[in-house]
Amino acid sequence: MNHNTSDSAIGKSIAQNVSVLFGAQVVTWSSGFLLLYFLPRFLGTEDFGRLYLALSIKMMLGLLIDFGGNFLIPKEVARSRKKGLVLLSSFILLRIFLWILSIGMILLLSRILGYSEHVNLLILILAVAKLWEGGTTALSAFFQGIERMEYPSIGNIVEKIFVALVAVGALFLGADSIQIAVIMTVGALLNLLTLLWFSRRIVRVTYRFDPKIFSILRPAIPYFLFSLFSVIYYRIDALMLASLTTDEVTGWYGGAFRFFDMVMVLPLIYKTAVFPVFSKLWNNTQGVLENTIAHSLRLMILLGLPVTVLVFLFSGDIVQFFMGAEYAPSVIVLQIFALSIPIIYLDIILGSVLMGAANKQKLWALTGLGAILLNISLNFVLIPWTQTEFGNGGIGAAATTLATELFVMSIAFILIPKTYLQTFRTSYLVKPVIATLLMALPVLLLMHGTHLYWMLSFGLGTVTYLVMLLVIKTFDIHEIDLFKEFISERKERFLILVKS
Repeated sequence: MNHNTSDSAIGKSIAQNVSVLFGAQVVTWSSGFLLLYFLPRFLGTEDFGRLYLALSIKMMLGLLIDFGGNFLIPKEVARSRKKGLVLLSSFILLRIFLWILSIGMILLLSRILGYSEHVNLLILILAVAKLWEGGTTALSAFFQGIERMEYPSIGNIVEKIFVALVAVGALFLGADSIQIAVIMTVGALLNLLTLLWFSRRIVRVTYRFDPKIFSILRPAIPYFLFSLFSVIYYRIDALMLASLTTDEVTGWYGGAFRFFDMVMVLPLIYKTAVFPVFSKLWNNTQGVLENTIAHSLRLMILLGLPVTVLVFLFSGDIVQFFMGAEYAPSVIVLQIFALSIPIIYLDIILGSVLMGAANKQKLWALTGLGAILLNISLNFVLIPWTQTEFGNGGIGAAATTLATELFVMSIAFILIPKTYLQTFRTSYLVKPVIATLLMALPVLLLMHGTHLYWMLSFGLGTVTYLVMLLVIKTFDIHEIDLFKEFISERKERFLILVKS
């Protein structure tokens, strides 16, 4: 097999998948920013804090239901489509059973923690949505495995546009977090119905439970455990803040986290595109896997460093614009989150490699467990301390997130086979750092030496970064061709959409 041909085929596959997901993300980002602008302002810090808490608990419920399917289904489908169909049907039925079991556990937990009736109702409403979200994520995982992400993208677009438009209209009519939760639940159902409609000719789900699934599920346990552990250590801050502080403080933290969470979409899009590639190359002997990993890590560095600097510098403007003066304590929380961005970007790729290609699922699951123990321990110390010293326990929770992600990244680099990083060059790190520093100086001058609107300064900073990357010759001819492939793919799909 020709090495360059293999790299080109992998690059084209990734470019096609990323182009589909990125196109859909433009729409979902727009709706997300619309919600970010209106929800905190209209609900206020306390009611927004209650909604954020319920959404965090819903995320944990989702991972209990998933049972590792988001990792296992794409991996098995990428290797055998027939086997993947059997797995998909059984997983959907299994998720219904797990939903019934999990919803009772979550509601019991919320009672034990002493949440208000308002929060308990929010949790119940959002938990109902997880019944059909389980089907949506299973089908999406199947399409991820066959590298056809346009169908899940359509469903996601329908959901996000519906929720954004209807929720904003409801807020103007005086809706509170309960009505917003109902709208989100209906939007999730529309996503599933849309996905089923558009994909009915591609995949036929038999809805039969194959007892042989249990032999396949055994390898899924590490996937399930790490998925569960990662969401717990990523979301448990909200539960601990709600228990150790007030709804208002939880709202400050939730406002910053909502923006931070949207920025996290970039590596998740890429991970969704490359995970089937890692699975196909699990027994690779041609060096293509190593190149894919090296360039994936490089891309995360290229994206993560400028995003970190820009979000950190403009955090005050971001909070003021999207949330208002009531959320001023969110600024420092967002700045701490900004420092976590490149670390999490790398963690997402490293985790995909360890779970998909390196087959170190058990050790990676133990890493997730260690991250939970570290996270809870630090939160118990830092949240009360920062609440007492600064009146903002969210500072401690954000610092805990940063420390936890550093721990996860360190373990990932220890676990990943060193041969997987043999094609990673020093320039992959040095050149983005230089370009970021060259970008930061004019941005600081614009911020303090002019009265230019912050969004324009933000945009000029982005352009400056891209120019600096070209000036210091960061990209080679092959990478420029891959970018052209991405642009070409977007044009083709746009023309198809217009003609249809």
